[in-house]
Amino acid sequence: MESPSSLSLWPAFLPLPAFDPFLGFALALVFTALVGEVLARRATLPRVSGYALAGLVLGPLVTGWFSAVELERYRGLVDLALALLLFELGVRLDLRWFRANPWLLAASAAEAALAFLLSLGALLAFGMDWSPALLLAAIALGTSPAVVMRVTAELRAEGQVTSRLLALCALNVAYSVILFTLLLHLARGVAGAGWLQALWQPFYLVAGSLLVAVLVAGAFALLRRLFNPASEQGVVVIFGLLLGALAILSMLKLPPILAPLLAGVLVKLRDPRPQLWAQHFGSLGGVLVVALFMFSGAALYIGHFGTALLLALAVAVARSLGKLGGVLVCGRASGLSTAKSVALGLALLPLSGVALLLAYEAQLADPALGAQVLPVVACLVAVFGVLGPVVSQRALIHVQENRKGEEA
Repeated sequence: MESPSSLSLWPAFLPLPAFDPFLGFALALVFTALVGEVLARRATLPRVSGYALAGLVLGPLVTGWFSAVELERYRGLVDLALALLLFELGVRLDLRWFRANPWLLAASAAEAALAFLLSLGALLAFGMDWSPALLLAAIALGTSPAVVMRVTAELRAEGQVTSRLLALCALNVAYSVILFTLLLHLARGVAGAGWLQALWQPFYLVAGSLLVAVLVAGAFALLRRLFNPASEQGVVVIFGLLLGALAILSMLKLPPILAPLLAGVLVKLRDPRPQLWAQHFGSLGGVLVVALFMFSGAALYIGHFGTALLLALAVAVARSLGKLGGVLVCGRASGLSTAKSVALGLALLPLSGVALLLAYEAQLADPALGAQVLPVVACLVAVFGVLGPVVSQRALIHVQENRKGEEA
């Protein structure tokens, strides 16, 4: 016979019931979206700045709602969010443009090289060892595709600066991932893993990513004959295709960042027509982007302040000067006025999810090396994750490339 207490209509609150982890995730997602919306409506700031700010509040720095453990737990969501953004960014990049305007490619190479060299110089000047300094400089030369895609989408931006911003952002991701991969394995070779393995591993990672990209692009071309990418079924196909690609990349121990971008580039190279995406694609992708920025704050905690913050600020200044200088040097030759070249250089400043993933790759490959890289990257992402979108937004508004030239 059941005891009287077991027949009660009310649950026993002592001990308190354990909440499902997804409840915390759901509440954090709502909070992050609300912060982004409030900033957008009340302060006319980019929503992604609000998402990044909410991520800092939810992370160990303030409330401790999320930590690096949660970032690992939801790594699949982060990878999928970036895969969607990088694939769409790649589809927007037409390599034929560089053949028609080689100075644009020169501007990309110049701003990336200057950002890398100046960041490296700043880190070495502050006494950092060569190996972590090289890795940090490789990460710093990149531009956040998540921020660039969301800011341009919110502004409905179109024009010379916007087109070049998307193109240079895509190239920056490729430069950063390939250079970081090469330097990471060379550093491990120096540490005793062997030079042959250190040289073979980057080749395998890049060549393997390219092979997966070719397969994804070919599958997309075949599936597009059966499904319209702008339809609801097309969204399911694209998500399934990218999820399958991420599974293959994980199985082959390949980076999840490079292949989706290269796949998008190959799709565009095969079919130069503009690709139309369904509204559901942007909506579901938007949810994943909110989650991406929400987790970005989990990488930063109070112990990163001090030397790491000082190094991050030095890199922030050096990186900004490099990107501005590189674009200005080749701006006029590529057909861009000085004012628009400055706007482009400023719009390239955001740094976010890709940088964090690369820093975690360094930590997984070599914990001692990662311990020097991750704190600085976390501080960089905190600075450029919140302020970078604002700078990009204002730069595009200044050159009147938001819709109808009105402020968003």
